[in-house]
Amino acid sequence: MHSKRRLVVGCLMLATLSLVALLTGCSSGPATGEVKGKVTFHGQPVTEGSVNFLNPKEGGTAEAKIQGDGGYEMKRPVLVGEYIVVISPPMIMVDTDPGKSPPAPTEKNMPNVPIKFRQQGTTTLKAKVEPGKNVIDFDMTK
Repeated sequence: MHSKRRLVVGCLMLATLSLVALLTGCSSGPATGEVKGKVTFHGQPVTEGSVNFLNPKEGGTAEAKIQGDGGYEMKRPVLVGEYIVVISPPMIMVDTDPGKSPPAPTEKNMPNVPIKFRQQGTTTLKAKVEPGKNVIDFDMTK
């Protein structure tokens, strides 16, 4: 009887370990990459705003704030793939009709972020994110 019990316990342990291995393998998810870089306009750093990655095929997005030196870094890993990139100025509150309506969010006037790079339909910036570390710089020109 004692050897039967050992056999049952051994089979249960083996089944449990197999299930844990199977579940661990399934939870790895899709491939991602770490992304950082620099945003410039004619070689000069853009000091504020955001970088937005838009994946038109799979629908994924990622966003990072632009720092004072023009650098940006995605806080979370980005799904591997090809992206359209939009550079957006920061939003500021503007009182366009004082005393009659509340202030409304408006893009800050930034000549170093040309209009064509602010919209998905007109931007010419693209990025390919691969597994691992990615350094993707953007130099905007008119």
